[in-house]
Amino acid sequence: MTGQTRSTDSSGTDGESLGVSVPDEHVGAFVAEAFEDVERDTTWKEVVGALVAEEARDAWADLSRTEQAVEVLAAAADYDERAVELLAEVPTDRGEPTSEIRDRYEEALRCRHNADRFRDGIAAAYADGYLADDQLVAAVEAFGFDTALIAEREDELDTVANTYEFEFRPYGGTLMTDDEGDDQTMDGFEAW
Repeated sequence: MTGQTRSTDSSGTDGESLGVSVPDEHVGAFVAEAFEDVERDTTWKEVVGALVAEEARDAWADLSRTEQAVEVLAAAADYDERAVELLAEVPTDRGEPTSEIRDRYEEALRCRHNADRFRDGIAAAYADGYLADDQLVAAVEAFGFDTALIAEREDELDTVANTYEFEFRPYGGTLMTDDEGDDQTMDGFEAW
């Protein structure tokens, strides 16, 4: 298998894709590293606690580990989409932000935070042995990993932040490292 990341836009057509040849025995580790966020230290248990309501835990336990990972990937993508939708409706032609603009920006940041935490939790599940290589790869093959959506989210955040001089910290995933650490804790992790 090649470790390819294919993105699909909202019209269903393929966008640019990055093809990287990865030996089969290393694909799971490659995917987990792509999901890992160096600014976060999320556990699988925290992700399940945030995502799955108490009354749904038995149904969750009946899912295969691959199905569980697919559900987490879907939730992360939903948060990314919500962030993009919120930011797309922010006008960038005003001098001063309104309270509604501030609220939309803050909600988009919360959605971003949750999406990144969910994917980081998948990386932790892999590192802890809860998800095996084949289970993680199967989950990504079943659901996908839309890097174009994440890039759009970051572009929208950057645009709004620059327009209104909001505080903005670029994505802290494995593509970047930051020695300052994570200034947000799981106490701020609300998946609703």
